[in-house]
Amino acid sequence: MKTLKCLLLLCLCLTMLAGSALANETADYSAEGYDHLYYKLTLPDGRLVFTGCVGKPGNYMNSKARILCLNPDMTVSWDYIDPTEGSCGFGGAGLIKDGTLGVLFDDSPYQTPKECKLMFFTLDGQPTGREIPLDPMREYRILNAGLLTENRSGKESESYVEFADWEGKALFRWPGYEPVAGSDLIEEEDGLVMIGREPGMLVNAAGKIMKVDWQGNTVWETVVPFLTEENEGVTMSGCRTSDGCYLARLAERGPNAGSPDAKWTEALVKFSSQGRILWISTEGLEDIASDYLFSDAVEYNGKYVIQCEDKERFASLASPIRYLWFDTDGKALGTTELKIRKEDFAKLADKKKVEAITGELIPAGNGLWQMLIGWNDVSNHEKKMASQDDVMVRVPEL
Repeated sequence: MKTLKCLLLLCLCLTMLAGSALANETADYSAEGYDHLYYKLTLPDGRLVFTGCVGKPGNYMNSKARILCLNPDMTVSWDYIDPTEGSCGFGGAGLIKDGTLGVLFDDSPYQTPKECKLMFFTLDGQPTGREIPLDPMREYRILNAGLLTENRSGKESESYVEFADWEGKALFRWPGYEPVAGSDLIEEEDGLVMIGREPGMLVNAAGKIMKVDWQGNTVWETVVPFLTEENEGVTMSGCRTSDGCYLARLAERGPNAGSPDAKWTEALVKFSSQGRILWISTEGLEDIASDYLFSDAVEYNGKYVIQCEDKERFASLASPIRYLWFDTDGKALGTTELKIRKEDFAKLADKKKVEAITGELIPAGNGLWQMLIGWNDVSNHEKKMASQDDVMVRVPEL
């Protein structure tokens, strides 16, 4: 009997160890109410800055603006929650040359009067007291070098895009809309790189990368040739790589893009530091492009990674998230998978059913992390939204 008890105890220990080995490594910074955070930038010392909001328990519309700063090992460096009541949130953020953090504060469009302003913080998370009021009817993108303002009206002839430095000096103004639509912005010492698509109508717009100097003059630009003869335009997004080049994920829509049987062509595109196309790779993407949804590509540990998930998943935890890995020449290296579990959301683990969608892929000092947004799957919309939590899970590496 004693031997049997020992064997049973050993089996129990082995089972616990196996369960522990299979557990996902998570980082949870959620409060008791509604949570929503976006990764914004990495500071020179490796700390990561997230902005968003946190809701009052039971009422997701009653939220306060929040900035979360994490150390490279994903521990909390500081966490700032603004005391302003309403439906508030922090948005874009930039590291200003004076060593402060500029962050966009905004409240709900239902607030009267609606408030929009820039607030400035030390890198220890303390408000400096400096604020710049902004026009809530305009769109703003915060860069380290200044503020890109988009003034849209019903007529393109009355619209413009203007860039001003932090002293308020307008450096350039473009009439109409941005020369690269839907663009990711990459700041460089001598100018601004935009990765997106040609302006104008989305249909038949090709991918485009363009660099301008800080006076708004074009340095170089490249339009990516279409990959298929029949298409309805593309979307393209990208980032700068550690070798000084640019990496983009390109998605080209086939005819009848809105129909269930629409075909997509997915590709990775690498550009030189001068915008020249180095390679276009569809390797590993050809057979699954129409069945999966893809994230932006990121660089991590000398490889390029793109996350994809089955279009039929619909926030279900039943299907794993896949990660496609490539070398710096666009060659497919292999795939890893992440199985999301209810237990990954500590505050929701006791709920009957949990749903989750994927957020951003975040390279950090101690690994590659996947942002997950989860909630209690109930029929009551208010209760569902009030339960929303943001959790980061370490991505299995190749």
